[in-house]
Amino acid sequence: MDFACIQVPWFAIAVARRENPQLAGRPVVVGGAPEEHAEVTACSPEAMAAGVAPGMSLRRALALCPGAVFLPLAASVLRAEADRLAALLRERSPVVEEAGQGHLHCEIRGLPELLGLGTATYLAQLRESLAGETGLPVLAGAATTVFAAHAACSALGLGIGVAGDRGGPRQSISVVPGREREFLAHLPVEVLPVEPAMHQRLRLFGIERLAQVGALPLSAMQAQFGPAGRRAWELANGRDSSRLQPAQEELRVTEEVELPAPAVSQAALLAGSEAVLARAFGREEVAGRAVRIVTWWAGLEDSTRVSRRLAFREPTADPRHALFVLRSKVEALRLPAPALSVGVELAGICSEYAHQQLLWSSGRGRQRELDDAIAQLHARAGEPQVYRIVEVQPWSRIPERQAALVAYGS
Repeated sequence: MDFACIQVPWFAIAVARRENPQLAGRPVVVGGAPEEHAEVTACSPEAMAAGVAPGMSLRRALALCPGAVFLPLAASVLRAEADRLAALLRERSPVVEEAGQGHLHCEIRGLPELLGLGTATYLAQLRESLAGETGLPVLAGAATTVFAAHAACSALGLGIGVAGDRGGPRQSISVVPGREREFLAHLPVEVLPVEPAMHQRLRLFGIERLAQVGALPLSAMQAQFGPAGRRAWELANGRDSSRLQPAQEELRVTEEVELPAPAVSQAALLAGSEAVLARAFGREEVAGRAVRIVTWWAGLEDSTRVSRRLAFREPTADPRHALFVLRSKVEALRLPAPALSVGVELAGICSEYAHQQLLWSSGRGRQRELDDAIAQLHARAGEPQVYRIVEVQPWSRIPERQAALVAYGS
């Protein structure tokens, strides 16, 4: 096996139920209170059975499912949980791609053999370890292609598959190499990684399984759905050459210095800021590069922190420029307690930014040199080689008559 897919079905609902086990089995709607003018962000299968769907208004969801529990959208909590799951998987696989919150693809080529395990055993242990550390209902699928692993895991989330060893629903599954098309044939079209609107249209055409998608002429799928139709047809026929695209971690540089004595004056804060900026911009990771964002903070005597964020209009590689921009913010501070330290974090690190200089410096002498060089070029070629645009009839409605090209110097 080359790839594995890790999913937490109904991720937002799973996180809410982990924090509040009393919600198990009850219809849950995430997005806010029903009286709010907002939309449903996520909903449980029980709520979907009553007609609730993401994107509809919360008031409509309440009318369809009066017994549902409405929860606010804790976006920061969900992002933190998704990041934690991804970090745990990165400890177990060298290549991890995040397809969505609670939905990850990873490479497992050679890992089962390295541990002396069969693929099924390795996958089951991987799933159990992630579920144990996160407390979430993790599912896992493995196959020789990314889509087959994704489809296998999605099928488990949809409740499709045979029972596990203990009689309950299976929580991990491996697709036998060489039998991907046979495995995919009976799966519903919802496992295709396309827009939900395409799933709905396929259903309206009476196409419910991947076998039906694969049996259609490629030209028909392309005519109806364009490039997405071709991709769906290839996947349904077991053709998948895609590779994982792991997210690149953003480089951040952090530096902090302690002040010689507790300080409340702007002069002391600026002196410390100058030192910490010079140290941060002098780091090896930043050498020859520019910075878009600087986050500055002062650690206070009462264990609190005051911070300010600088976003430069143009990336800078000069700590003196960063200090110049920071000065106005520091001078406007009124600290509730003396500062013990100052620190900065550099983010948005990119290639060094520079302005294109003029090819020729301005001045009459340079203009004469340019005119002479163009005149010599014309004389050597025997005909004009350089032209300029001249307005002829700027009032004309016909673009071709508004301006003309004439030989330079004429």
